[in-house]
Amino acid sequence: MEFVNLKMEDYPSFLKLYNSSFPPDERRHYEDEKHLANFIEMKGGKFHAFTVKDGNLFLGFLSYWIFEGYTYIEHFAVDPENRGRNIGTKMLHHLFKTVCNDVLIEVEPPETPEAERRIKFYERNGFRIRQEFEYIQPPYGKGQKPVKLLLMTHGDVSLHNKDSISDMLREVYNVNNDL
Repeated sequence: MEFVNLKMEDYPSFLKLYNSSFPPDERRHYEDEKHLANFIEMKGGKFHAFTVKDGNLFLGFLSYWIFEGYTYIEHFAVDPENRGRNIGTKMLHHLFKTVCNDVLIEVEPPETPEAERRIKFYERNGFRIRQEFEYIQPPYGKGQKPVKLLLMTHGDVSLHNKDSISDMLREVYNVNNDL
């Protein structure tokens, strides 16, 4: 198993897993591989992603942004046929070791068995739910809805109010400072 920065050759596998793993209101709408490439170029090195592979087999990906004081995981998915093999845990530990130990992530509230499992997975990996303020993910784009989510952190992420994540909201969701 190897961790590799996202490359153009991986865009088809990335987009397939990305689109099948996240509800429409919880993801960007990349029209195609070229649109993804343009987004990455437009973000000028602020958006990062790595994949995990077993030989040529694409097993999953993790996309993230680096901000002052924390790294924000935007999307993280393991191919459904390869879940249950500790791939997700290895991906998180790779991020902690090579990028940053202080990590912020959004999760769905524990209103479904799947959401409960996901929260427990993150808790097993050292994350904790943060409820200093109510968090609603802004819409990614026109025609998309805001989504009520929870924030979880790993390490030492300072969260007092929405100002604590204003850089993330601005860069990721294009929200101005009038939070």
